[in-house]
Amino acid sequence: MTTAQQPNSKLYRRFLDAFNASDYREIDEVIAPAFEDHHQGFDISGLDSYRAALRNAHESLQIHGELEEILEVGDKVVTRVRLTGKHVGTVLGIAPTGREVEWETTEIWRVADGRFAERWATDDLLGLREQLSSESDNVKLVRRVSEAVNARQYDALDDLFATSFVDRNPAWSVESLDQLKGIIIAAHEALDFTAHLDALYAAGEDRVVMHITFTGRHVAPFFGIEPTGKEVTWTSLEVYRLENDRVVERWVQADTAGLMAQIGVPLPQ
Repeated sequence: MTTAQQPNSKLYRRFLDAFNASDYREIDEVIAPAFEDHHQGFDISGLDSYRAALRNAHESLQIHGELEEILEVGDKVVTRVRLTGKHVGTVLGIAPTGREVEWETTEIWRVADGRFAERWATDDLLGLREQLSSESDNVKLVRRVSEAVNARQYDALDDLFATSFVDRNPAWSVESLDQLKGIIIAAHEALDFTAHLDALYAAGEDRVVMHITFTGRHVAPFFGIEPTGKEVTWTSLEVYRLENDRVVERWVQADTAGLMAQIGVPLPQ
């Protein structure tokens, strides 16, 4: 482990101070004109290209670095840095969200003639993207839908669905959230069911796919059939579309025919 007195470590601390202050004149003093940056996902060659990348990081993420660890080996400095910022410009193709972000980078810097001539870096860009993307938030919201249904907290659905919600289900016609809640309540009363999530994942920026297995017991009239007391199970594949942190549309393909057969509803042959 190095100490602050070692020259290459001093050079890095000088760079980091300039980086955090957006002091590009000072950065020009510590980065060589022919600087080469080896960083997956970025094509940076030369000081001008690197300076432009730093400006973009400052303008889009208000980025700030905090040195976690530094090691000096020969003409190289190895650093581990915690980066923080705020998403105020387009990053990784994602429009600004205003979210606070944090991720880590590990770097190897090569020094030549008192300046940094080369760098190799590995950033947690996947972790950064997850913080910026709406996909993880959408998955969490749809999970809350399932949790509210299982807890029979029907009014909690008001905070999860848009007032313009449209349900596309071939088994029934639903024109509002209130109608959907009525169907769920009737199914709970008749089938005493619980929804078990088999799969839940994002499918793009505005959609979430859910596969569910329902289990229950036929305890009240349903589909015109008096209660049989039978254990029942059926599955459903559902796609949710979200806007502004609300479900605005849903497509459902459920094994309604299989459920009907279990409780004795006559089906066409």
